[in-house]
This record gives sequence, structure tokens and C-alpha cells, in this order.
Amino acid sequence: MICDCCCRRSFESSRGITKMIKLEGTIINVFTQQGGKDKKTGDAFEDRDKVQLMGELELPNGDIKHELINLSVDDGKHYETLKNKRVSIPCGALASGRNVIFYVTKGGTPKILPSI
Repeated sequence: MICDCCCRRSFESSRGITKMIKLEGTIINVFTQQGGKDKKTGDAFEDRDKVQLMGELELPNGDIKHELINLSVDDGKHYETLKNKRVSIPCGALASGRNVIFYVTKGGTPKILPSI
């Protein structure tokens, strides 16, 4: 089933259980987020490499809304060469209140898509 949501989130389901989401969009930035301390627990966390993916969300009236998604990745250097290219990245998702948090699946690698 393909959802007309941001970055064309395509779901592969088996018996109603979501296994994987493929986020499609253009990588616009790769950066390292500085480590620090968790405000609630006080636990320290290390620097994290992040990728910013720009996707498109088709609205009911036919207009297009651009949406930016930040993804933590194991090694940002692998994504540097993919800047300004359309890619598909295998991801998982979890709900946090009213927000959805996306993460790159373990061992997930981006695939370059043809330009539209």
C-alpha cells in the first residue's frame, strides 16, 4: 500500500503489521549534532550524524507541501555524496505523542532514485 504522505512513505505489511517504511526525498544536508545531557534523566549522549531529507506531501486539494525530516544515521560521510539527489531510505517509525519519529533501519542503505 502506498500512502500519499511526506516522502511517499510506502508500507510493506504482513497481516496488518508494518515492517518497513521507505522514505523518498532529496537529501539537502548532512551534519553532526553535538552531544550533551538528557534533560529528564541527566544521562550523557554522544555526537550523532544526521541527514535532512526534503519530501513532498500531496494535499487533498492537489497542492504540494514540502516537509523536512531529520534522520539519525550511523555514518554521515556515506551520505555526503548523495546531497541534492533523490533517494529512498529504509526506515522505521514510532509515535511520540502527536509526532512521528523516523529512524534508519539497522543496515539500511539509501538508493538513488531517478529525478522527476
